[in-house]
Amino acid sequence: MTSKKDESRWNELIPEAFGEASDPLVRVMLGKMLIVRLNEIGHNDEMLSWELVAGRVIRASRNEGLVLLLVGGRKDEEFFLPLVPEAYTMIDPGDYALSCGTVIRDPDFRAAFDIYAQSH
Repeated sequence: MTSKKDESRWNELIPEAFGEASDPLVRVMLGKMLIVRLNEIGHNDEMLSWELVAGRVIRASRNEGLVLLLVGGRKDEEFFLPLVPEAYTMIDPGDYALSCGTVIRDPDFRAAFDIYAQSH
């Protein structure tokens, strides 16, 4: 029997894509600002909506993933992302407006994830 603590938040369809907290990129990202585009995808692979959020990376583990402390309209909310190092890249300096209107100056990294609508 596994405890709740041992259960992963993520369904690892491709386990080898997931990293560990000790991954060099993950260690570099701790404390850095990350901008994330979340694309909501419908049943026919159509884009339903998207949201741009940002937060500071506060911790990482295989079970929780990459954990952000959000800024802007969802300030101080913890937000969980998959720990897939290849999904995160450095971002060009500049001003980036989040969906809530908050502007982030010179974030460190970016990522984008598709969220598929659940079948009923």
